[in-house]
Amino acid sequence: MFYIIFLLLIISLTKGATEIFGISETITQLVIDGLVLLLFSLSFLRMLKHKSIKGPAFFLNILLIIVILISFFISLVNEIQMILFVRKFGIYYLFFYALYNSNLSEEEKDKLFKLLVFLFLAQIPAAFIKLGLIGTMEDYVGMMTIQQGSLATIMPIMAISFLIAGYLEYQKIKILFFIVLFIAIGLISNKMGILFYVIFLFIILSYLYSLRYTQGMNFINILFFRKMLLVSMILTFIFLAFISLNPRANPEGIVGGSIDIEHLTNYIDDYQNLKLKDSRTEGDGRFEAPVVAFDRLKSAGISNILFGFGPGDIVKSSYTPFDDPLLQKYNIGYGGRLGLVYIMIQLGFVGVTLFILFHIILFKKLWILYTRIDLTTYGRTLVLGALGFPLIFMLDFFTYSSILIIESGMALSYYFVIYYILTSKNIEYKQANQKKI
Repeated sequence: MFYIIFLLLIISLTKGATEIFGISETITQLVIDGLVLLLFSLSFLRMLKHKSIKGPAFFLNILLIIVILISFFISLVNEIQMILFVRKFGIYYLFFYALYNSNLSEEEKDKLFKLLVFLFLAQIPAAFIKLGLIGTMEDYVGMMTIQQGSLATIMPIMAISFLIAGYLEYQKIKILFFIVLFIAIGLISNKMGILFYVIFLFIILSYLYSLRYTQGMNFINILFFRKMLLVSMILTFIFLAFISLNPRANPEGIVGGSIDIEHLTNYIDDYQNLKLKDSRTEGDGRFEAPVVAFDRLKSAGISNILFGFGPGDIVKSSYTPFDDPLLQKYNIGYGGRLGLVYIMIQLGFVGVTLFILFHIILFKKLWILYTRIDLTTYGRTLVLGALGFPLIFMLDFFTYSSILIIESGMALSYYFVIYYILTSKNIEYKQANQKKI
């Protein structure tokens, strides 16, 4: 099982590099799907042997499966569309529960986590090579993809979540340096969102950090504000540098442009509420698309509001009659990339609710672990960093994309990290000798 997971992490986080050398992403994804199914099959045999299934919120996800089936039977989607949906959406759930029911040793878990860290760090030089060869553009995100620009925001902030946690615990300048390097991946891909997500994460993780030491749930505490004074200075510097270095953020449209907050505000408003000139597409903007999606469900009836238009209804495939089903069937454009729209259109509000509850449960389990007193400093850093993952998931789901739902590299990384943190014994206090970041 160790070698299957090893291959999965490497293949999913280097898809872009392999595609450059002629191996299509379709073939790579088929290999990933096959490896996940093999891993789950081996784990399933162990489940049968031990007559038990491990993993958080298993019953909740059984309910989600029931909702998918109900949605399928009351909708017009066919079996192929449902299979395509399960392949895109459910394959990573299988991976998560396969991990929980595997026979990995603590040493193997640690090796896989170190591999994941290495693969994330490797995206930094890959991004700078891209900058030197082709300049700033959304595509070619590290080694991960040559076509999905949103990855240039989501991948770096997942790494930055751990770096923020490390900085709060250790206060080392080198950690800030790595934060800047990961932000640079977003800059190189001309992504604005990364800056605001980093600011959000810094504030929230600083607050969670302070809660652990004050043992209270009140917002006002001295430790939080002491941390935020320094953090605010760091964020201000990063914010101003970002505006100047990102051509989209300054009025001159160049690297090293002037700092103009009004121009930035107008740009963000235009971008988030995108409305193409002479376009008849209603759901171009990210803020607009969920409203349009709900209107489509509401006009179809109460059963569609609850259970959507069916699993696979908007999945793109050569086996379906639409090149862009969300646009062609529902007139929802660019903003339809939101995870919220993706799940709501297909599974309705019941599906969205169960889906969100699962990630809330993951956050709660991580929080309970974080408040334990027998964690090492290294362990506290890892758990706090992992606490950022469900928060990033929610941000992505409601405001940005569906990357963490359907993109293999990010989804596999997300579920592996949460599994590793929740099950690792090496983050607990044992001896005076502790691991250092």
